Amino acid sequence: MAEAKPATRDASGGLFAHLMSKLELKNYAALARALQVAPPVISKITHGRLEVGDRLILLIHEKFGLPVAEIRKLLAAPSA
Repeated sequence: MAEAKPATRDASGGLFAHLMSKLELKNYAALARALQVAPPVISKITHGRLEVGDRLILLIHEKFGLPVAEIRKLLAAPSA
């Protein structure tokens, strides 16, 4: 039987936490607005139901100047 992910696990790795800290955002809704994506996209990613795709990686790179290599590194980082 597969073990369920803990409820506090953010499937985006440390990426969303890094962006929220860098941009001084208070919540995922503010992050969604900053990225100009629908809030359910952020929710699905954080709950592991959707992966961060190439389009979102490129969007983050273009909007915030974060190198793609750093974005991928943050995605691989474990989060709380």
